[in-house]
Amino acid sequence: MARMNIEGVSLFSVTPIASDGSIDFSRWKKHLDEALAAGIHSLTLFGSTGANGYFTEAEKMQALEEMARHVDGRISIMTGIGAMTTAESVRLSRHAADHGADAVLVVPLNYWGPTEREILTHYETVAAASDLPVWLYNNPGLAGIDLTPAIVQKLAAIPNVVGMKDSSGDLSRALMVPKLTGGKVKVGIGQDTLILEPALAIAPAWFTGLANICPAACVAYWNAAKAGDVAGAYAAGMKLFPLSELGGRYGIIRVAHTGMDLLGKPAGGPRPPILGLEPDAAAEVKAALDALAA
Repeated sequence: MARMNIEGVSLFSVTPIASDGSIDFSRWKKHLDEALAAGIHSLTLFGSTGANGYFTEAEKMQALEEMARHVDGRISIMTGIGAMTTAESVRLSRHAADHGADAVLVVPLNYWGPTEREILTHYETVAAASDLPVWLYNNPGLAGIDLTPAIVQKLAAIPNVVGMKDSSGDLSRALMVPKLTGGKVKVGIGQDTLILEPALAIAPAWFTGLANICPAACVAYWNAAKAGDVAGAYAAGMKLFPLSELGGRYGIIRVAHTGMDLLGKPAGGPRPPILGLEPDAAAEVKAALDALAA
């Protein structure tokens, strides 16, 4: 099966929620179409902005099937298969390989902090479940596990590990990881407040929850960076910075859902116990959206 590369601006999509608490697929498809019209290059389901960990295995499987049919090859699609158990991630990986995913995004979820041996075994087992390209997801602030460059160097021995979304905040890893892995593991942007990677044309992709509320501005920023227009990329990044800073401060999942409400494109949710922003914080998001549109 031919698969597309995960690259460019990847919409780290919210997962719209209906009034009864179920996934609102009608709203989700409309949201995706709007982002596609704005020029996004790929789609990620059940990343951090999509509330991976707050949906059942069956829900994640149904979501991939529904959205892959809707995408119908227009852009590449990656789905998050992070789970508390290796067995669940394996089942999700096999399902993804058979139902339209171009890659899987694997974050280790945990209660008992895993040892390095347990992390390596988990990824080896999940990666062996299918031939899908595997993107490591390093988000130590949320997952409580840091996939350090030394660990990633060992994970690079897994044949289908091809990249990593890094949200550690350590920009040196954008250079260190490819160096240690002989270029095998590329590092995608995982923090919206950091602009160095795209400006230097290092990263193959920018995984961003901001694209839920300002996809065209995200695409303009990325395109300027990849064209070598550092000044243009810097100017576009500075316009995006107030929103990205709010995402870092309040959590991008809350900012994305609240921002969509403010734009008259409500997506419901997030799914409790996560809640939308309180009025004062929502006012800050509105001010940032207004400034971006000015």
